[in-house]
Amino acid sequence: MARRESTRTSRTVPMMALLGVIAGCTASVPPPPRAVAPPAPRIGLTEVVTAVRQATVQGALPADLTPSLATTAEDLGFDNETCEAGPKAVQVEPCVFGDRASAIDVVLYGDSHAGMWLPALSAIAERRDWRLQFFGKPACPALAITFWNQQEQRPFTECDRFREFVAGRVAAIKPELVIVTNESFSQKHGRAQLITSSEWRTGLTETLRTLRRFAGQVVVLGNTPVLDQSAPECLAAHPDDIKACTTSRADATARLWNDAEADAAEATGTGYISVLPWLCTAVCTPVIGNVTVYRNRFHLTATYARMLNGVLEEALLEHFPQDAVPALVSSVGDAG
Repeated sequence: MARRESTRTSRTVPMMALLGVIAGCTASVPPPPRAVAPPAPRIGLTEVVTAVRQATVQGALPADLTPSLATTAEDLGFDNETCEAGPKAVQVEPCVFGDRASAIDVVLYGDSHAGMWLPALSAIAERRDWRLQFFGKPACPALAITFWNQQEQRPFTECDRFREFVAGRVAAIKPELVIVTNESFSQKHGRAQLITSSEWRTGLTETLRTLRRFAGQVVVLGNTPVLDQSAPECLAAHPDDIKACTTSRADATARLWNDAEADAAEATGTGYISVLPWLCTAVCTPVIGNVTVYRNRFHLTATYARMLNGVLEEALLEHFPQDAVPALVSSVGDAG
C-alpha cells in the first residue's frame, strides 16, 4: 500500500515572529506539486520560558488572539480523520511527513497526544530531512495495558491489537528514533478502575522494552498539564480576565503519571523529555502572548505546538546525538 504524501499550508501568527506552517496529509495519487513554504522558525528555550513567565501577568484577551476562540477547538494542524486509526480500527497506513527518501526513519506513536505534537514534529522532520511516520489511535495509549473503552464501557481490545500492529511495523521499519507520548489523566482498565502510577509505569516499561529491541533510540515525551476548565469556553466567559482560566501547576499535574513515565524511561535506557517548562510556571495559563495554548482541557492547539518545534528539536537531539546540529540561534528575530 502506498504511503500518503504530506502537504503544508502556512499562515502568519504575530507572536514571536512565528510562521504557523501546519502540516497535514492527503491520499492523492499522484501527489500534487508541493508548495514552497517558509521554514518554521526555531524559537529557543530562553524565549519560550520568558513568554511563559510573562503570560502569568496578562489581563484581557489580546485583540489578535490566534487561533480565535471560534476556531480554537478545530486547530489540530493535520488531517486526523485520515492519519489516525478510528475507534474500531486495529491498524492504519501511516501518514508520512518530511523527506520520504530519507535514510533516517523516525516513528511517532501514541494516542491523541501523539497527533497533538505532529505540527511541531512535522516541522522538525522537514528541517532535519527525516522520514517521519505517524501511528496514532485516540484513547489508545501505547502502554501494555488493556484499557477501558470509556465511550462504550467495555475493554478496549482494539487498542491491544493496534499495539501489536505497531510493534510489528516498528520491527519491520527498524527506525533510528521512536517518539512515544500518551495521555495518562484518568485512564482506566475497568469500570471505575483508574490506572495507578505503578500500573502505568509497569505497562510503559513493557512497551519501551519492546520498542527498544527494534529502534536505535526511543524517547518518551511527557504528558501536558490538564486545565481545570476547557480553554475556549472559559476564555469566552472571561475575556477580560485570563487569570480566571488558569490552573495551578500542582493541580494541573496531580493526576498525570509523568514521574512514572520518567522512571520507566530510566529503567529501559529510554530518553525522557518533560514539557512542563514550556507551558507552566507555578500556574498553567491557556494564553501565552497572543496564542491560545489549549483547544480544550487536555490538548494543545496546533498553533502553540508548532511554536514549540525549536525547543522540542533541541530536547530530542540531546537523546539523538547522531543527528545533532549546532545550538539554536537565540535571537527570535534571526529565527524568522
